[in-house]
Amino acid sequence: MTSSASADVSVPEWMTAEYFTDAIAVKLDLPPTGFSITELDVRRATEAGDNYASVLYRVRVTVRLAEGDQQTVVSLIVKALPKLSLTDEMVKLMNLFPKEIAMYTDVLPALERLYHELGRTSVSFGPRCLKHSTEPTDVIVLEDLRERQFTMANRRQGLDMEHTRMVLRRLAQFHAASAVLQEQRGPYGELFREGMFTEKGRAMSEQFQKGQAEFIQKIMNNWSEKAKYYATVMKHWGMDLFDSLIRVTRANPDRFNVLNHGDMWCNNILFHYNEESALSDILLIDYQLSFWSSPAIDLLYFMFTSVNGEFKLSQLNYMIQYYHEHLVDSLEFLGYSGTMPLLKELHSDIISHYLFGFMICFSILPICLMEKTDDASMDLMLDQGDAGMAFKLKMYNNPAYVQQMEQLLEYFYDMGVYDLLQIGTQRTARIDCDDSLELPLWLDREFVEHIVDSKFGVGPKEKRTIISVHVKNAAKKGDSYASTLYSVKVQLRWKDAGMEETLSLIVKAPPKGIAASYSLDKEMYVRELYLYEQLIPAFEALYRNKGASVKLGPRYYKPRVGLPVDVIVLEDLTASGYRMANRKKGLDKAHVEVVLSHLAQFHAASAVYCDAGNTLPAVLTESSSDRQMAAKTDHMFEPSLDSLFKYMREWDFARDYVGDLETVSRQIYQLLVDTTTLDPAAFNVLNHGDAWLNNMMFAYTADDDVTVDRMSLIDYQFPAWGSPVLDLIHFLFSSVRAELKLSKQAYFLRFYQERLVQNLVLLGYGKPLPTLQQLHLDFNDRLTAAIKTVVIDLPYVLADPTEDASQEAAIVQTEAGRRFQQLLFDSELFKAQMKVLLPYFRSRGLLTTLAASSKKRNL
Repeated sequence: MTSSASADVSVPEWMTAEYFTDAIAVKLDLPPTGFSITELDVRRATEAGDNYASVLYRVRVTVRLAEGDQQTVVSLIVKALPKLSLTDEMVKLMNLFPKEIAMYTDVLPALERLYHELGRTSVSFGPRCLKHSTEPTDVIVLEDLRERQFTMANRRQGLDMEHTRMVLRRLAQFHAASAVLQEQRGPYGELFREGMFTEKGRAMSEQFQKGQAEFIQKIMNNWSEKAKYYATVMKHWGMDLFDSLIRVTRANPDRFNVLNHGDMWCNNILFHYNEESALSDILLIDYQLSFWSSPAIDLLYFMFTSVNGEFKLSQLNYMIQYYHEHLVDSLEFLGYSGTMPLLKELHSDIISHYLFGFMICFSILPICLMEKTDDASMDLMLDQGDAGMAFKLKMYNNPAYVQQMEQLLEYFYDMGVYDLLQIGTQRTARIDCDDSLELPLWLDREFVEHIVDSKFGVGPKEKRTIISVHVKNAAKKGDSYASTLYSVKVQLRWKDAGMEETLSLIVKAPPKGIAASYSLDKEMYVRELYLYEQLIPAFEALYRNKGASVKLGPRYYKPRVGLPVDVIVLEDLTASGYRMANRKKGLDKAHVEVVLSHLAQFHAASAVYCDAGNTLPAVLTESSSDRQMAAKTDHMFEPSLDSLFKYMREWDFARDYVGDLETVSRQIYQLLVDTTTLDPAAFNVLNHGDAWLNNMMFAYTADDDVTVDRMSLIDYQFPAWGSPVLDLIHFLFSSVRAELKLSKQAYFLRFYQERLVQNLVLLGYGKPLPTLQQLHLDFNDRLTAAIKTVVIDLPYVLADPTEDASQEAAIVQTEAGRRFQQLLFDSELFKAQMKVLLPYFRSRGLLTTLAASSKKRNL
């Protein structure tokens, strides 16, 4: 056998006569013994810029037939997984080849049979699949439709209405058949549940989002003044765009859904013409992105990428109507038993999915209109270097593309697409922020104006006017894991007083993106909001009524209604001289005493508040007893514990402790359900729930700025009713200096108990006062909680600052994750403390699961 290839093609080693024998046998309907392959001619099947997710070959196979010794040539299209690259990673992540194999070998033949069995034998949806394999790489071998005189249209010119109608008619037939097949066979399964926007793709999207967004901003700013305005509105979309696209493209079970082609642009559509050059047939190719969702997905994809620019908007309603007529006709022909979709409902679906169409205009339309170029590839589009930038500049500054986008940008603005989170506005933020900040869309000038007005009032004498707003991250990497914190500085003009002033705020919002998936506790905001709105003011009022001024937390400002996420707005304590202590050093004796005094005030107020007949909501009294949540949390921390114990086994001093500690640690959250069990007959308080150093801020005397004067607790996300020793254990084992942690433990407990009793007496507590002995007994009974603090939390406290710091990095086994885990678990500070704490845990009987129970056992 001989083989040849064009100069621009590198022929893979697996591409041999033996490999194609099966495909030729299927194509010719002959046994493998009925022919022999004498020659292979391998060429590129498409021009650069025509296909991005596969390597496409056109292989002309010369075959000698055994019967009659005749020779024939069979042309095949061979799709192979791209070479190792960013594209390859993306293709594997999105299951493109398994999905396309399922489409060609199972779904498409089944859809075609629905029509053929009812007499419409002319309906076909794609080329015939002759072979597929996964070794040595993913490969699909298809018939070459060029042999049947099918050709692509000119993607740069766009389709006229005759071609558009034929596409819409075939698309309607495809969608109708998919709905009927789903009725007959049931759901299409997990493989077709998602399209190009999935949670699995979040990390890759985050990798490129910032650079791509900055590029789009730069490009649009050079188009026109109107485009520049739209770019400003889009400036802070960030990963909210990705989240919104996941939401928009997900199937709504209450609406009419179909199996979408998923990549419905002109290069995946082949046309056939008769001898008079009249359009006669159509076939679709490249079913790599098919997924179950609204038919609006395919319609928007096709209409906004592939229809001639003259017709995109002017004929939009007509195209939707034409598609709908043929959709209903096909559904009725195939005997669809579901509710027929109304044209009005289809228009509503189109409007609801316009964000997807908007995204397609930025991602696929520039490819459609791009001039031919030899270096076009997906890797080049994703490249962040000079070559990638030059390629994208050429593509996005194409005059034909800019002309269409000027019209489309305005149309989408008129349709409300720029209100990404559906919060009621399509406006610019009108505030400044650090370049590195991904500003949330709801944090705009109107948000700040509401806070200013609620604080100062809107009357002519008290009204403040905003001069400027600047937002930056309020926490460094590694200082906050459960929330996203923003520092907001507002420069104000008080006209009546003829002066300017500054308002400093901290805005707390749930983490976004991957970080949000590691937040299992969905009640954090509910608890914290209740503390700031209800309990802290009530507790402070108890002291105020006794003539004492006690500040238990920052002041809370109620944000405006209608926000898409839970938001808490607080005064910025740093503006009043508060600051955090050095978490790596831990707190000295003076700081510890201030914290214990503050905890005693908070605990005492909560006990008196409830003693007066006030009841706490269930979210504050039952959260610690959720065993199902505890099991999920244990499971989430498994990879992190794997890393911890890998390092611990290398510590000489830890060898005798690792086994027992690991047994307890791997079920520590489930054991804590027993450790934290409420004893109704004992003295109980509302615990802060996360009393460690980074949730405390300190203010110092004006004389030396060293002597600690007062403090405030922050981050009331995990408050829970129970024994006060739960706060004490977490605080003492996480935040106190190593040399004081055990040596001053008894002293610290006495110090706290004395202040607790003082405050209870001051506030008029009506029940027996808790004794120091009772406190020591309870501390001992619940000391297993210290293992959780030391194993899970202490490594974060002692870790050096790093850009790798995140909840995700502590758990996942990525390169950044492994670096961060080494920083956490192999630090000298952590090892030094563990060298002391491990013997302590054993001497207190904690290295057994039986010690977790806080209940007295009958012996």
